[in-house]
Amino acid sequence: MTVEFNNEELRELVLDSYDLMLSIPSPSKRDKYEIKSRGKIKNLPEALREFEDPQSSVTHFIKSATYFLPRSDSKLSDFLDTLLEKVQKIQATEKDPERIREKIRYLIGYNNWGMDAVCYIFKETENDNEVKIRLQRMIGAEMKTVGAEENVSAIVEKIMKWKANGDYKGENRRL
Repeated sequence: MTVEFNNEELRELVLDSYDLMLSIPSPSKRDKYEIKSRGKIKNLPEALREFEDPQSSVTHFIKSATYFLPRSDSKLSDFLDTLLEKVQKIQATEKDPERIREKIRYLIGYNNWGMDAVCYIFKETENDNEVKIRLQRMIGAEMKTVGAEENVSAIVEKIMKWKANGDYKGENRRL
């Protein structure tokens, strides 16, 4: 069964994926802009494939994330909290278990792709001004596709702050 999302649903998933990414402890130049515990984060969607039944699959995903993420890196507690908030938001707005599973899959997928793209830009670009320009171009194209162009500057600024401080916690993450 193919699940399709309307533009508003995709918009929320893309915006939420950046909220989720910003809750990960940010990478540092010292670590070559690699996200620690990247493998655990990238493997989260596997838990959604464990069961054919979508409701069981979502339950397994929540249990798996809650069990494995803090054990892989204690600094992932903000990420886990944000992830669970986003899952609850999806569950509150969606009744069909298959759509819930697919929205979670998209959320995690967009988070992973965004995280990889942003870290690549950090790694390949020495000058922060150039980093900002490349982020604006990438995020601008993405936000235009989902009708959220008004969010580009805020997202880029938050990513630049995330890059500069290490961790991004303590601020209102919502874009």
